[in-house]
Amino acid sequence: MNNNDNKCDKYEGFFVFQNQEQFDKHIKNCEDCKKEHEKYLKISSLVKEVAPIYLERENKKKMMSAAKRLACCLVVFVGLSAFTGYKVYDNYTYQVSLEQESSVSDMGLPTDEYGFLSL
Repeated sequence: MNNNDNKCDKYEGFFVFQNQEQFDKHIKNCEDCKKEHEKYLKISSLVKEVAPIYLERENKKKMMSAAKRLACCLVVFVGLSAFTGYKVYDNYTYQVSLEQESSVSDMGLPTDEYGFLSL
């Protein structure tokens, strides 16, 4: 007869479906479930011990990712504003467009001193 045949496999059922009092009562009486419970308590304590370190590391990753996205957006914004803003408001271009004759006077129509159509 195999030793595993006599092993209690009710730990999960008691843990999930029974109340705390019944679970504790079973743990006191069943040696297999007691060992299983001790194993889970050790794992739980290890997880609680490393959780702050893990969460801090994950938060740093998120912050770095957000900083990289922000830097990328700033580079794109500055690049586009420099590209589109270049020579748009250039004083020379603005002065030349003011000094040109209006298209109304090019058509031979009477204009006033500002280049508007005069009646």
